[in-house]
Order: sequence, then C-alpha cells, then structure tokens
Amino acid sequence: MLCVECGKREAKYDGLCEVCFLKKVKFTSLPQHMEVIRCPHCGAIKFKGEWKRLSEEDMLRELIIRNLDTLHEYDSLELDFETRDYEGDIELHVIFDIKYKELNVKEEHYSIVHTKYESCPRCNRYFGNYFEAILQIRGTRENELESVVRYTHERLEHYARKNENLFITKEEGKHGGWDIYISDKKEAKKVAEELCRKYGAALKESPSIVGRKDGKDVYRMTYSVRLPDYRVGDVVEVDGEYYLIGHVSGHYVKGISLKDGREKTFDARRHKINLLKKNNELEEAIVIFSKNNEVQVMDKDYRTIDAISARALNSGENVKIVRINENVYVIP
Repeated sequence: MLCVECGKREAKYDGLCEVCFLKKVKFTSLPQHMEVIRCPHCGAIKFKGEWKRLSEEDMLRELIIRNLDTLHEYDSLELDFETRDYEGDIELHVIFDIKYKELNVKEEHYSIVHTKYESCPRCNRYFGNYFEAILQIRGTRENELESVVRYTHERLEHYARKNENLFITKEEGKHGGWDIYISDKKEAKKVAEELCRKYGAALKESPSIVGRKDGKDVYRMTYSVRLPDYRVGDVVEVDGEYYLIGHVSGHYVKGISLKDGREKTFDARRHKINLLKKNNELEEAIVIFSKNNEVQVMDKDYRTIDAISARALNSGENVKIVRINENVYVIP
C-alpha cells in the first residue's frame, strides 16, 4: 500500500511513508512558559499542593514530565535538557529521544521557567515559633549538662531524617537544667523516653490545652526528664547495704556490694537508692598490707587505715576508698 499523503512511497506508519509521517506527526509538546513554586527559606518545591525537597536538576526533570503532553503514542522516550539563566528565570532546552517501531526520532523544545515564591508549611511553623512540646532536662551535675543536651540533639536529628516537620524551635538554659522546644510532640516523647533509658531518669508528662481544632482540644506537652542523684561509679546505700553502681538501664540499677562483691539489681521504682559519695569524691589510697580478710591502706595524709575489701588485693596497689560511718571500704 502506498502512502496516503504522497502516493509515492510505501506506507509504513499510520498509512504514511516514513518521510510524510515525520513531517506530519509530532510525538510531544511542552508549554513555552512553565511556573514553579519554591519556598524562599528551604528551597522546597510545590507540585499540585504537595511540597517536595528536590535538587534543581530533579525539580526541572519533574516539571518537564508533569507538563509533557503526549501527542502520539511511542515505544520509549528518553529525556535530556540544558539550562541557562534568562532575565532571572530559567531557559530550558529539552531534547526527547523517542523510539517508535523502527524509527528513532529526536524532538526539541524551548521553554521559560518562572519561579514564584511561597513559604512551605514547615518554614511557616519554624519562623512562627511553632512547637508542640517542651523537653525539660533536670538533675544534671556540673559539666554533665552539655553532654546530655548533645545526646538529645543527636537523637532529634536522627528522627528528623525521616520527619521533615521535626525541628527545634528554640532552647534555653534554666536553673538546674535545659529546656528544648520541639515541633513534634510524638518525636519529643520518643527522645524523652530514650533519655530515661540511657540515664535511668524519671519522666513526668504534663499536658496543657492551647486551643481547639475541628471541635477537639489541642494539647501541648511538657516532658520533664529528671536524672537521678546517682551515676555509674557512685557509691549508694540500698536497704541498709552499700554498693558501687556498675550499670544503669532505665529503672534498673546494678550494684556491686562493697562488703562481699556480689552483684544485685534493683528496681529504682521499688527501692530507695541513697547517694553516699559521687565517683569524683572517692579517695585515693595505697594498699600496704593484705592477707585473708585483713586489709590496711595508706590514705593521702599518710595515715594507715584498716579497710574492708570485697576482692583480693596486692601490696602497693593503688585503690579508691570510701568512708562510711566508722568503716572504710575499698572500691571493688
């Protein structure tokens, strides 16, 4: 069958020969002008009401695909483009490599991309000082607050990788601690619970009503994380016995008996754990005699003292001691 257009060559494509088909048929169309909405603060792009964080290349690629009008079916299409500045806008040179049956067709388009600016919901919240929760850190020791706050930041950054609406609105030092204002109360609670597990802290939750939405009360949460008086390496009293704290995990505290070296785990919710000496308050001493259960040490004032030790010692060994009432204990 001959081409219905020229009547000279064999019809191969939709009743047309190759020459007439390529003259008559266009596979693609792009608008000469396109518009993109960008957040001026974070650079997020708005497509049909949805905000996305894309590189400029990915943004332009998606813009082209969204505006591409297919005029004729094809088997495959590959997209490439070049850009240049054009009076504050972007000029696009778009090349489509199209395969249709045995044909390889290249189509080119030129388009101007104009940028409009609009703040995204996240930045509106951020610059509007929005927050849903206050994470309060209390009970830290001298020189300890910085490391606890740093750990809190690390955990928030971890969750923010999957939740773009999570951010710190502000933070400030308070007497005895630190307050962090957080945009997402669910994520704030996760971090508060992690602090409790890591430091053996107690968590108190306090809701407050800040308004109504869709007929329901809207709450803002305060998560108060209070670190215990004791830390690993401190000496404590539990149920009349003395222990060195070896490990803390959540509410559970593992102690090593100063008397016999046995380990025992306590639930801090059920046992009162009294701090006797902080780790940095323990004294240095040297063992001068040790045989069976008899131990003598020399303190920093060169006084010889009878001591109780839960482990075997060697003469000349450097140890730490703690004085409790009339007794002196060697730290296990």
